[in-house]
Amino acid sequence: MLTYNLDIEQGSLWLRTTPTEFALNQPFYCTEAGIFYAGRQFNTVRDYKDSYLLFYTIEGSGIIEQNGAVTKLLPGQALLINCRQPQSYYTDPNAGTWVHYWVHFDGAGVKAMEPVLIPERRSRPVVMQETAAVRHFDELLRNLENTSSDIILSESLMIHQLLNDLRVQSGIAPSRNRALIMKTVGYINDHCTERIDLQTLLGIAGMSKAYYMRLFRQYVGTTPYNHILSLRITRAKELLEVTDLTVHEIALQTGFSDDASFSTRFSSVVGLSPLKYRQSAITRRQAVTGTRQ
Repeated sequence: MLTYNLDIEQGSLWLRTTPTEFALNQPFYCTEAGIFYAGRQFNTVRDYKDSYLLFYTIEGSGIIEQNGAVTKLLPGQALLINCRQPQSYYTDPNAGTWVHYWVHFDGAGVKAMEPVLIPERRSRPVVMQETAAVRHFDELLRNLENTSSDIILSESLMIHQLLNDLRVQSGIAPSRNRALIMKTVGYINDHCTERIDLQTLLGIAGMSKAYYMRLFRQYVGTTPYNHILSLRITRAKELLEVTDLTVHEIALQTGFSDDASFSTRFSSVVGLSPLKYRQSAITRRQAVTGTRQ
């Protein structure tokens, strides 16, 4: 059963895509996403949908009801739910408006992370850094209808980054094995621009390679290599957008061995070369500035 009242203002966006077989084989893949400028009468009631749903509130507030819990989602807060359990969500009557990003996605990666992100099937709001969250959501919306393999890989990494930010900010108490894995994740986060040897990670965790790799994928949703690559690419994109550093300087600052390796990995994940990405960022910024003027 699905009932809804789509009380949204002009400027709202709702995009859909049919995942390709290549996308379905990724740890994370997106099916729908949007930004809604929702009014007082906005609401949705659903019994089942074969996906997960991530909300992020910009202004106003929304109410999400699921598994007996009623959660108010305030500005700057994100919430992940499994749509396979009945849910309802609507504009907070006391706020009268709910401006929010939302994305439906699925995949083996999020299924593996669900026990960490939604313990005991009870979702709770998590404060996320607005600049990073908005950038990720905007990029998902910008590329959602592009089915090229490079864009699909980039989207998978981006969803993983969003979920990892959600996990880090939630402060969920880990089990012993999870704590050991997250200790290595912390090491990776602190040293991602340096050369990271797998043996160092195994030493920190005190595990065999096979056991460590299995638990890392279970708790983080991807491999150590992909996690490191995601962090490096995210940092490189920031430097390309906000600095005048050369590609060579950015490659060195983000942990790549040389310019060629950096350009190859960046282009594979993002779908653009570093220089073309920088130019697109400048064009987007000029478009936004022109619109505001």
